[in-house]
This record gives sequence, structure tokens and C-alpha cells, in this order.
Amino acid sequence: MNRFNTITAAIIAAAGMTTAANAAVTYWDFNVFSRSTIGSASKGYGSDFQGASGSVGDAYFSNFAAKTNANSSSSLAYGFYGGGNFRLSGSVNNGGVNVAGTVTMNNASITGPVTSGGNLGGSGGSVNGNVSISGSKTTGNQLTVNGSLNTGQAYNAALNLADVSSYFQNTGAYAAGLTPTGSYTNQWGELIINAGSALNVVNVSANDFTNAWGIRVIGSGALIVNVAGTSLDFASKTWNYQDGASSVSTLLNFNEATNIRMSGGHNVNILAANASTNFSSGQVTGNLIVGALTGGGQVNWNADGGFSGAALIPAPAGAFILAGAGLIAFRRRRG
Repeated sequence: MNRFNTITAAIIAAAGMTTAANAAVTYWDFNVFSRSTIGSASKGYGSDFQGASGSVGDAYFSNFAAKTNANSSSSLAYGFYGGGNFRLSGSVNNGGVNVAGTVTMNNASITGPVTSGGNLGGSGGSVNGNVSISGSKTTGNQLTVNGSLNTGQAYNAALNLADVSSYFQNTGAYAAGLTPTGSYTNQWGELIINAGSALNVVNVSANDFTNAWGIRVIGSGALIVNVAGTSLDFASKTWNYQDGASSVSTLLNFNEATNIRMSGGHNVNILAANASTNFSSGQVTGNLIVGALTGGGQVNWNADGGFSGAALIPAPAGAFILAGAGLIAFRRRRG
């Protein structure tokens, strides 16, 4: 039987904290993260994200508002982090943007700094902050910069987005492989799950999940709901949390999924690391982590933060993260 030795540590990358180069950043502070792109060149993503967001590839937004809640995503300074080009019709309300490619503003406003590895242009708008870009400002007075403008600058990425992407992919795979601690009861379309242990893992069939009208979670432990199926299409679910259960400690893990179509309301954290996801309309309150994202659904920040149960999931590198008493610790498995 394995024994565990608890060792205090300041930063543990494998548990959703960054490496030393990205110190003091928690990956679960991403309200929305895409492991490839958001929107498309022909149709930008609509609606808004209350917390910080990011994508490894290009991001296209139309009639959109980013980081509308100034108190969200406390460890992420920027409103948006991107590894490609960034096109915006709408606003970034807090934090500005840090992207590797060109920033295109079409009737847009960005509050906060713009740091880019490309040019700054578009049909017009305003940046209420300092600008540092590798290229040049290609638009005249209809695009105003209310701060310093520095062109020809070396680009410094605020985060290694490949590391963020790998973390979420590995976490989804590891969580999917955990031995279930219990099962669920399907009571006339409501899935009832007991979550009385510190970490609870339940596997749910694709058919039961997509046809359920609600999920009731009973108990104060963290819960991972692994949902089977490579292609899923589902609408609103009524989440009922009882006896200490909460949305912040509950994770829907769609690790098998490569294609998801969703709509409606979902008061839960969602990890679909390998799925091209179309969120057509509705509202998610919590993390929305996907393979790629299109649509126009709104994503709200949970006032209690990002998924808290990640602290109890064995990290891919073999470390465990614990949170408590104002410290971060990991438990190293020993024979």
C-alpha cells in the first residue's frame, strides 16, 4: 500500500500552477481557454466572458466583451492571452491583451496594455493603455492609443500557452483514467450523485447525460463526472447542489469527446480538452476549457474561483497539490 509524504512548496507547475518563468499564475483562473482557436475568420465568437480567456491559436470576436468582471481571474493580469492573431469587434474591459500575432480592432476598445508580436490595425477603435508591438501601427487617427506607443519591440509572451494547453489535456486524460469511487442513480431524468469523500469520481454514459434534465450532487467533496462519448449534443442541465456540494468543486470531464454541440445553462466547470466545441447560446458559470471554440454563448466567472478540486487530482508528473492554511503543498508517492 502506498504511503504519502507531504512537502511544502511555493509553486507546483503540474497542479495548474505555472513554472518559475510564469510564477504565481493559476491555470484554473482561465474562465475560458481554447487549445487551438476561438471563432473563425468568417464568424467571430459573440457574447462575453467575465473572466480572463486565452487561445493557443487565432481568436476572432464579434460584438463581444472580454473580462467584464474586474475581480475575476486574480492571478491573470491580462484580459486575453493569445498565441496567434487577435481580431476584435467589441471590447476588452480589463487587463488588455498579450498576443503573439497581429491585433485587429474593428469598432473596438481595449482597456489595459496591448503587447503584440505583430501589427496593430483595423477599421478603428481605442486602446486605453500602453502599446508595445513588434510591428507597426497600420491605422491612422481612427485608431487612437491613449498611452505610449512603442513599435519594433521584441515580443515577450506573458505565458507559455503550450504549457497551459498540455496541462489541461493531461489533466483531462488523468481524471478520465481514475477509478470510479461510486456510481449514480438516474431518477426520472435527474442523475443523483453522492460526493461524500474528499475526491469523488463517477463515470456517466453519453446517453444518460445528454438525456438528463438535471444533476443533483449530494456531499461536500470534490467531484469529477467523466462523461463518455466522442460526439455529444446537449442543452441546459439543472444543477442542484446539496449538503455542502458546490459548482466550484465539480468538474464535467469530456475527455473522449472530439465534437460537442451545447446550449443553455450549465452551472459547473467544463473540461473538454480534445473537443471542437460549438456553444451556440446560453450561459456557463465556471471554467470552459475546450479543444476549439465557436458560437456565442456567455461564460460567467464563478465568484468562488476556478475549479477547486484540481488540488486533489494526481498531476501527470506524479505530484499531488493540496491547498490549505495559506500554503501550497504536494504529496509525493513513495513505495
